[in-house]
Amino acid sequence: MKNNLFRKLGIYGEETPDNVEEEIISMVNEGHEHGVLHETEAEMITNIFEFGDKEAKDIMTNRSNILAIDREMTLSEALDYMLSENKSRFPVYHENIDHIEGILHFRDAVRSHNIPGNLEKPVGEIEGLVREAMFVPETKNIADLFRTMQKTKTQMVIVVDEYGQTLGLIAMEDILEEIVGNIMDEYDEEEKHIRETGNTDEYIIEGVTKLKELEERFGISFEEQEFETLNGFLISKMDKIPEENEKFSIVVDGYEFKILSVENRMIKAVLVKKLAKEEKEDKKKGEN
Repeated sequence: MKNNLFRKLGIYGEETPDNVEEEIISMVNEGHEHGVLHETEAEMITNIFEFGDKEAKDIMTNRSNILAIDREMTLSEALDYMLSENKSRFPVYHENIDHIEGILHFRDAVRSHNIPGNLEKPVGEIEGLVREAMFVPETKNIADLFRTMQKTKTQMVIVVDEYGQTLGLIAMEDILEEIVGNIMDEYDEEEKHIRETGNTDEYIIEGVTKLKELEERFGISFEEQEFETLNGFLISKMDKIPEENEKFSIVVDGYEFKILSVENRMIKAVLVKKLAKEEKEDKKKGEN
């Protein structure tokens, strides 16, 4: 993929100088700064260069976050679980996550439930229901993995270590997002995390919302990269664990963030408002 880009840019030869990649990325950044390239275009070009350097372990969903189904779960129970989690594919395991037997597709489960008697059967005992899983080592290059998944029409793979233990999983969507950025499918819940209040440029945002999500939607830049969620970012600014009825607000990149509710020492909801120029100046005066 990277070599194809070099060819399109008129860079030929079997060996590409080490500094060419760095120079092109520098040109891309400069083009973005001067408005020649849109932010998403610049990001995609940069991502292509980084794509070939990443391994499966770099982009996988960690084992602790894997949503999986026990082979002993009945089809009825499995369908309820799949609907509640809003995903289309689930690993099926025997006893524990280190013994994954295959992948269950939601559409296959729906088709199977129409067959008399299947609803009360364990999913692992329904012939042809669970598809074969593909296993890859944690060191698998994701460019190679992408080609393999394309060739075999595989949408999900299981990442294992040298002892065969499950480390995580990768969906085709995860690989594509490394190039084009976040992909929203029909089940993603961004809009549930971010709700408009009805007032211009004013939103109620859940504390669990990812900072990256807010950066992409509102163009806000958060300095604290070590925090993934709005809750973590605000707590770092408060420098304490929030309490019930906590009152706190902060302005970031022209947006005011005001805590609305706290539950179990976590920020549940935040009122976010884009400030007009006059309001920004007033807020700055108030802080000084």
